[in-house]
Amino acid sequence: MKIIDFHTHLFPDDLAPRVIEQISADTPEGRSFTDGTIDGLRASMQKSGIIRSVILPVATKAEQVSTINAFQATLDRAVFIPFGALHPDIEKFGEVVGFLQQHRIGGVKLHPEYQNFQIDVPELYPLYGMFADAGIITVFHTGKDPGFQGIHAPPLAVKKVAKAFPRLKIVAAHMGGWGMWNESYEELCGIPVYLDTSAIFGSIDPALFVRMLKKHGSERVLFGSDSPWIDQQAACRWIERLPLSGNDLERIFYRNAEVLLSEINC
Repeated sequence: MKIIDFHTHLFPDDLAPRVIEQISADTPEGRSFTDGTIDGLRASMQKSGIIRSVILPVATKAEQVSTINAFQATLDRAVFIPFGALHPDIEKFGEVVGFLQQHRIGGVKLHPEYQNFQIDVPELYPLYGMFADAGIITVFHTGKDPGFQGIHAPPLAVKKVAKAFPRLKIVAAHMGGWGMWNESYEELCGIPVYLDTSAIFGSIDPALFVRMLKKHGSERVLFGSDSPWIDQQAACRWIERLPLSGNDLERIFYRNAEVLLSEINC
């Protein structure tokens, strides 16, 4: 079966060792499953039977955005699907959106913990409106993060943004709220947003995941690992062992991603 991983990370070769060391130090288990490089992710994909991976960058400072996006634009599109970086402190959102459109980058990643912002504040609504108008997929980190105390994107906030911008293509990472899956079940399951499975392997109760899937519908769930912090192969095997139909597995592993990515010509 084909597999598309909708939630991965990699870094330029010269930066990867420092980034891996820094982020690993902030996580409880303190480990990664690749070296964070292009070749490292490619090897992991080959081992796991993954044909393409969506690359989600995070800009922790506004001044990083242009450099990160320039790097994303160089990735091999046959294997990697680059999404863009954006920071809420940037003054000219339109210029970033224009760069993404010019380079056929059809999605962005926002990480409210690393970027220290609440996703449902009115100040960001013009940005979400730009994304909706441009058809840009918006991936939010949602729920808790092991390296931070606060929660800037709980499921209820995702629901608020989704209701305010019905045309915005939202992917709520970590099944709508890492460590907040009961709230995600109540607030997000059944509304028109995508949920990805990143970083839930070994953390969520499998029975709860299946209940969430049945309520939300397998047509709006995307396989994601969160490589390099989660082993891609182990994440695939965890999904495969669940009591799901073949049709559900095909949707989660590749069909839903193909449909969503076709809308941004990726």
